[in-house]
Amino acid sequence: MMKRMALNSMLMAISVLPVFGNAENLDSSNPLEPKMDWERHLAKSDLVWTNGIGELWGESAFIANGLTGASIYRMPGEDWILRWELGRTDVAAEYHIPGIDWSIPRVPIGNIVLKPAGTVKKAGMRLDIWHAEARGTIETDQGSIQWRSFIDRDSNVVVIDSKSFDGEAGLALDLAEQWAISGRIPHTKTDPATIDPKHLSPKPYRKMVDDVTVVIQPLTLHGAHATAFVNLPGKNGENVFLLSVGKVYNPELNQEDNIAQAIKQAIDAVNDARIKGMAKLEKRHRRWWHDYMSQAYVSLPNDPRWEKFYWLQIYKFGGASRADVPIITDNMGPWFTQCGWPGTWWNLNVQLSYYPTFSGNRMDVGRSMITAMDHFFGAGLLGSKDNPSAITRSRTSTYNLQRSNGTTSELGDLTWVLHNYWRYWRYSMDEQIARNLFPMLKANMNYYFQVLEFDEDGTIHLPLMISPEYNLSKAKGSRPGLLRDTNYSHQLFRWGLQTLIDLNCELGLNDADVDKWHDALDHLIPLPVGEYGLKISADEDYNFSHRHYSHLLALYPLHTINPDQGSEAGELFRKSVERWQSMPSALAAYSYTGSAAMFATLGDGNRALEKLNGMLGAVLGAGLQGIGDTAEGWGNKKVGIMWNTMYAEGGGPVIETPLSVVESIGYMRIQSWNGVVRVFPAMPDRWADAVYRNLRTEGAFLVSAERKDGKTEWIRIESLAGEPLVLQTDMTKFTPDRKIAIESVEGPRGQPHWKIDLRKGEAVLLRAM
Repeated sequence: MMKRMALNSMLMAISVLPVFGNAENLDSSNPLEPKMDWERHLAKSDLVWTNGIGELWGESAFIANGLTGASIYRMPGEDWILRWELGRTDVAAEYHIPGIDWSIPRVPIGNIVLKPAGTVKKAGMRLDIWHAEARGTIETDQGSIQWRSFIDRDSNVVVIDSKSFDGEAGLALDLAEQWAISGRIPHTKTDPATIDPKHLSPKPYRKMVDDVTVVIQPLTLHGAHATAFVNLPGKNGENVFLLSVGKVYNPELNQEDNIAQAIKQAIDAVNDARIKGMAKLEKRHRRWWHDYMSQAYVSLPNDPRWEKFYWLQIYKFGGASRADVPIITDNMGPWFTQCGWPGTWWNLNVQLSYYPTFSGNRMDVGRSMITAMDHFFGAGLLGSKDNPSAITRSRTSTYNLQRSNGTTSELGDLTWVLHNYWRYWRYSMDEQIARNLFPMLKANMNYYFQVLEFDEDGTIHLPLMISPEYNLSKAKGSRPGLLRDTNYSHQLFRWGLQTLIDLNCELGLNDADVDKWHDALDHLIPLPVGEYGLKISADEDYNFSHRHYSHLLALYPLHTINPDQGSEAGELFRKSVERWQSMPSALAAYSYTGSAAMFATLGDGNRALEKLNGMLGAVLGAGLQGIGDTAEGWGNKKVGIMWNTMYAEGGGPVIETPLSVVESIGYMRIQSWNGVVRVFPAMPDRWADAVYRNLRTEGAFLVSAERKDGKTEWIRIESLAGEPLVLQTDMTKFTPDRKIAIESVEGPRGQPHWKIDLRKGEAVLLRAM
C-alpha cells in the first residue's frame, strides 16, 4: 500500500510546479487573441502518483464519458492488482428493499483487473485532464507494463491500451464481476442471506459470443445489464482491451428479450470500437475534451492550490454528465463505489452538482439537467397521483424517478432544482428554455397551493414541513422535526411566484392565474426573522449547528435578500450567515462552499477564501479544523475532501461539494444577479493577480478580465443575446477599444455602475486608464 509520506511528497512536488505567467497565457497587448498552450497549462493540475498507487477510492484516478465511469486504484489485499472500478449512472436495481433502501439504488458492475505476473517493485500513474486519460507504469521483478486508459465519449467504451515487456509479456485484462445488489446492504451490515430472495437480483453469469466475453446480470423483474469485453493482442507485447456496459429496462418485454438487447448493446459498442481502431477512438475522444476544457480559462497565479482544485472540478464535471441522455447527475455520478446513499438526492446534491454550468461556462454538459427535467415533466413522472397538474419531488429517487410517490415533507426540493433550470435560461437567454420552464414552475406552485393553510384574515401559511438536515429530534413543532412556515419552503415559494409573474410578462403569456400569484405574495406571511437573522421557521430560531443552508437560500443562490437592497438587508444578510457559521460542530464541507459564496456576495473576499480553505479540513461533526497552505490539506482520509478531490461523508461518496467549488471561486471573480455584471467583486488580498477568459454571466455575456497588484487592468465583454448590460468594476476610469455608448450611473450602494450599449454579437474591450 502506498505510504502516506509518498502521497504527501507527491502533493508537495505538484504544488511548487512553475506557474506560467499571465503574459504567456494571454497577450496583454491584445487580450482578444489569447496565446494559450492548453496542454502545458493544464498539466499543472494533473494528479500524479510518483511512488505507488493507493487502495482508497479517494486516491483513485477517475475517468468517465458522462454515463460510464471508472475509478482506477489498487485492490486491497496482499496481491498487487490494479482495478478499474466500473460505474454507469443508469445501472440501478429495480426494487426498493424495505428497511434497507431509501429509494431504488444504484448497483455495482465490477472491476476490470490488471494483475502483473511478477512482484511489483514500483508503480506510478498520472491523470491527464487535458486528454482526459489516465496512464501509468508498473515495474516488477519480471518486467514492466505501460498502460493508458480513457472512456470514449461517443461509443461508451472503456479503452485500456497496454504494452508489456520481458516476463510481463502476454498481459491480458479480465473483469471481476460483482453481484448487482444494493450498496445499502453492506452499508447496513446486513447479511444478504437474511433478505427475501424476491428483493435480490440473480447472480451474474458469463458467456462467450465469438471472441467477446459477456457478463450478464439479470435484474429483479424485467431488466438487465451486460458487460462485454475483449483483449486484442498485438505485436511486441501490445494489447488493447475494450469494454462496454449495456443496460436495458423495458417492462413491456420479458426478461429474456431485455437480456438479449443488453448483450447486443454492449457487444455492438465493443465491435464498433474495434473496427474504428485506436487512432480514430483517440482522435474523437480528444477532440471533444479539448473543445470542452478550453471553453473558458481561469488562472490564480498567487494560489496554485485552488487553481488546481478548480480545474480538476471542471474536468470532473465533463465526465459526470452529458446532454444527450435524460439522466440527472446523482450522488456519485458515473464513479460507482459501495455507498450508503447510492441514488439521487434532491434537497442539495442535484443542485450543487450543476453549479459549474453557470459562471464556469460549461453549458453543453450542464444541459443534461434540462434534458432530464424536460423528459421527467413530459412523461408525467413529477406529478402526484391525486393531481397530475401539481408536481413536486420527494427527497430521494433513482435516475429515472422510479418509486416516485409525488409527495414530500421537504417542500422546496423541486423548486430549488427549477431555480437551477431558471439560471440556465438566464445564462443562455434561450427563450425556449424559459417557455419550457413556465409550465413546470406553474405546476410546482400548484402543489404549494393545494397544501397552504389560511388564517381567518386570509394570511397564508405553509404547512408543517422539514427544513432539510436541521436536527429533527431537537426542533420544535407539532411533531418532532416538522415545522410550520420553514424558511426553506417559504423562500422558494416566494421566488417561484415572482418568477412566474416575471416570465408571464416577459413571454407575453397572459396566464389566467397571474392574479392568484400576486394575491398569494400579498397575503403570505413575512419571512421568519429573529434576533439572530433568518430563522429556521416561524417557531424555530437557529439554535443548533446545522450543516445545510436550507434556511438561507434567500441569501444564496436566490439573492431575494441582498446587500443592494440597502443597509438593513445587508445587515440581515451578514447576521444570518455569521450566526450559521458561529456553530461549527455539525458543518460539512458544502457548508463552507455555500458560506464562501455568501461572503463573496457581500463583497468580503477574505472571509470567502477563509471559508473555502475551511472546506478542506471540514468533516461532518468535526467542525472547522484549520489547514495549512500546502496541498497536503487535501486529505488522505476516508471522509471529507479526499486526496483526488472527491468527497465522502459517513455514508460514502457524494460528488456535489467539490463541484460547487467552481461557483464559490466564481463568485469571488464574477457575479451577475439583480441585473448587474460584477467583475472581480470579492477578490481576497491573496489573489492580487488573476486572469480569466470567457466566464459566463446572466444575460448571456462572456466576460474576460485581468487583475494585477489588486487592480483590474482590462475587461472584455461579449454579448451573445443583446441583453441590457450594467457593469460594476473597480476601474473608475477606462477607455473602450471602439466608439460605443457608455453611461455612468450610481449603483444601489453608491457604487459606480456603467450602462454599456452592447448589441447581440458585439464585444467591447475596456482598458484601465
